[in-house]
Amino acid sequence: MTRVRSAARAGRRGERAVRWWLRLRGWRLLGRNVRVGRDELDIVAAHPSKPVLAVVEVKASRGDVDAVVRVDHRKQCRVARAAERLPEPWRRGRRLRFDVASVRVGWWCRVRYRAGAFDDPR
Repeated sequence: MTRVRSAARAGRRGERAVRWWLRLRGWRLLGRNVRVGRDELDIVAAHPSKPVLAVVEVKASRGDVDAVVRVDHRKQCRVARAAERLPEPWRRGRRLRFDVASVRVGWWCRVRYRAGAFDDPR
């Protein structure tokens, strides 16, 4: 039971760190933990100077693991399906981009951010 609580706590800290990371770079957060049907999107953000709607999948861990490896094809499909059903005012005039943020949680959080991660064939 403690391991589950610890993992959930790490996940919340990781998402909070990514939200701050995005805000410091000028992104405006439109939603967090956005429910679209049965699916959930961790963070949805827009940048005032870019015609992009970023859908960010956050993966937090205590070790140093590349988050893109942890977002498999099934998860990518679920995120893309949910993103296509986002409210029209959010999407209007913007192209969708799928990003992955890897957060190493410890005394401090280290964020690694990969824009357009679903497009990368790695």
